[in-house]
Amino acid sequence: MNFTLTLSLVMLASYGLANLLISVALALCWRGGLFRSVVRADTIFAVRCVPTLGSALFVLTVVLPAFVLYEPQHADDKPGALLLICAALGVAMVADGIRRLWRSWRATDAFVRKIRPLSTRSLAADTEVSLIEVRQPLVALLGTWRQRIVAARAVAMACDGEEFRQVIAHEAAHRDARDNQKFLAMVALPDVLAWLPAGAGLVAIWRAASELEADERASGADPNKRVALASALLKVARLGLADHRPRRLMRGRNHVDGLELRIRRLLAPSPGFARAFPSRRVLTSALLLPLLAMPLYAMIHRVIEVLVAFGR
Repeated sequence: MNFTLTLSLVMLASYGLANLLISVALALCWRGGLFRSVVRADTIFAVRCVPTLGSALFVLTVVLPAFVLYEPQHADDKPGALLLICAALGVAMVADGIRRLWRSWRATDAFVRKIRPLSTRSLAADTEVSLIEVRQPLVALLGTWRQRIVAARAVAMACDGEEFRQVIAHEAAHRDARDNQKFLAMVALPDVLAWLPAGAGLVAIWRAASELEADERASGADPNKRVALASALLKVARLGLADHRPRRLMRGRNHVDGLELRIRRLLAPSPGFARAFPSRRVLTSALLLPLLAMPLYAMIHRVIEVLVAFGR
């Protein structure tokens, strides 16, 4: 097996093995309740991305340079069973991430093709909403890059002017926070965590947090706007119950208990936003990894040789 093929297998195997270890560690932390007290959507999103980004950073900044610097170019190693299994795991994660991304895109595209806007309203300088004729009381932000807000005509008819403006302001807040892009990224992450209950749990609490934060951005501290949005949520919920679709509420992703929490939060004084996630500090710390690993490259290469030879 030539140098290039060996390097490719080593990188895939290292990614798969590192991802497995990080994902299991996060799953254990989830079972211990470590992340259930996290309330910021961007913090939850960052935690969910840790297995993929951490594994990729480890492979590109530690494994790759260690192998290139210390592996003889003329080496002709026969891969062992462990290397092939870990590489297959890496390929499976990437392939499954692509599959989930494709399914999500196809589902959204199929829905967009079915709807036919009846009219378009401009509620603000950068916010337009297309009214559509559908049975369920749907209000949604559709698309990933070319986004648009759609609302069922029944919702527009059930809400008064201020209530409907707050409903659309909620969706505009999702758009400004790039929540659709973040959700699609979490769907497509190539990691073991996507196959574990903790992965779905992190996505679920991210959804709940993103809804609460969109409510806050839409209504702010204005009590009239907060009451109007809470009233609109109740009216949409009643429409869903009348249509025998109690789970298809705002954005099609909320359950009744989530709706109750949102209304209670809206009717209480605005809590404001918690401290933002220190993304720059985390990124700076992550970039220190290659510098810290440089003195260990020789040892890391010996570990790689053991991985390549194990089970041969």
